[in-house]
Amino acid sequence: MWASPSLLRLHFVLARSVLAPTREELAQRIDRLTETRHEAVDTAASQLRRIERDLHDGAQARLVAMGMNLGTIEALVEKDPAQAKKMLAMARASSAEALTELRDLVRGIHPPVLAERGLGDAVKALALRLPVASEVTVELSGRAEAPVESAAYFAVSEALTNTVKHAGADRLWVDLHHSEGMLRMSVTDNGRGGAAIGTGSGLSGIERRLGTFDGVLAVSSPAGGPTMVTMEIPCALS
Repeated sequence: MWASPSLLRLHFVLARSVLAPTREELAQRIDRLTETRHEAVDTAASQLRRIERDLHDGAQARLVAMGMNLGTIEALVEKDPAQAKKMLAMARASSAEALTELRDLVRGIHPPVLAERGLGDAVKALALRLPVASEVTVELSGRAEAPVESAAYFAVSEALTNTVKHAGADRLWVDLHHSEGMLRMSVTDNGRGGAAIGTGSGLSGIERRLGTFDGVLAVSSPAGGPTMVTMEIPCALS
């Protein structure tokens, strides 16, 4: 009994020395968290500026023009009904275009299919719109949290966009699965290869997006292809 407290303290000291991270590891972790936090803030600010710009240059301009047309129509409805009818048709077309732009803007912020049906179906819908033959495999037993799903969706979307633009591929494969507490996504194509993570590249943007959630990106792309972009995000499914 007299020796038990000393033995326990010795046990804790030994366990801490073996299991606890070193000061260097903690410092690296803090630096990484600081970096990803700044990147998340910069990304959010950039997206907000894009939304504001799209609203100002697109839907807002159309709605202002439609309001002016309606004022003119009000003045012409009795004097020149034929001209008023033409301008009503123009206003109707302008409202339809503004609605389409608003829908596209909302889809860019958070696709409705992602909120309603989850990551797997959202990626399948995304692949159907590609000009390249694609095959999507999904093995997910549940859904991740909404921010994780959104990050994963846009990471896959950007990887597919890069493939279509730069790979010169005529076929691609997308795989989504979850195991050992990790959401894993891969995009593979039979293109020319040579992709690499670098400053200003789309892959760097994906890496920053994943880093906000402690995710990682790996690229295998030898000259001549094929190219495989693998993304991982630690998360739980519910």
